[in-house]
Amino acid sequence: MLATVNDISIHYELEGPEGAPVITFSNSLAATLELWEFQVPVLRGAYRILRCDTRGHGRSSAPPGPYTMEMLAADVVGLLDFLHIERTHFVGISMGGMIGQVLAAHAPQRLEKLVLCDTNPRVPPEAGPVWDQRIRQAETEGMASLAGQTLERWLSEEYRRNHPETTARIREMIVCTPVSGYAGCGRAIAGFDAWDELPKISARTLVVVGEKDEGSPVSAAEAIHRRIARSELVVVPGALHLPIIERVESFNDALLRFLG
Repeated sequence: MLATVNDISIHYELEGPEGAPVITFSNSLAATLELWEFQVPVLRGAYRILRCDTRGHGRSSAPPGPYTMEMLAADVVGLLDFLHIERTHFVGISMGGMIGQVLAAHAPQRLEKLVLCDTNPRVPPEAGPVWDQRIRQAETEGMASLAGQTLERWLSEEYRRNHPETTARIREMIVCTPVSGYAGCGRAIAGFDAWDELPKISARTLVVVGEKDEGSPVSAAEAIHRRIARSELVVVPGALHLPIIERVESFNDALLRFLG
């Protein structure tokens, strides 16, 4: 389904019983709403589940950038308005977790509980050249050139070897991401800094991180946890950047317990 929000089209899926509490899921860079395929079955009966492709991804519009994280958060608020959803639980991973931090700080009235997965509270200036290089590579060589290195950061070699079909689906998400969307969101990530905003967050918050995630490490999750008063921290053993895929049972157990 498509919604017109902030002069673009946002692709979304909404399922589950009407009148049930709403959970909104937000994806990482270079992924689509299908990233949450292992969470939907355990939540569908008790919750109304909203998944959407972030601006620049999947079947949503991919206008030229740059984007900002505030812009991406405004798209979420616009989608909630479009669907007449006043309040929602919000679950975001990586870039989606950055969007969640902005929402919780600036639109607290729209959130029930907040789940921040494998994300960072800020991106230091010295990481700028890394993002410049990735964006330049996408623009000159295409998204396929980034797929291998991205998968290596996201999923362990063992998981990729033992789950080739899931790995192939995630690779397809990466390869099919519009270059303009990757560049626009990549620049939003490179300029992200919510450090001073975190103490303003009043929503009960669960911070989840893969034990072996190097891009959004345990130290970053611990920092977020320390700066949000009503938060708890779960470290998922053995997982890299996508515990929602690689350690799905552990992640789902933590999510269901937190949501109550």
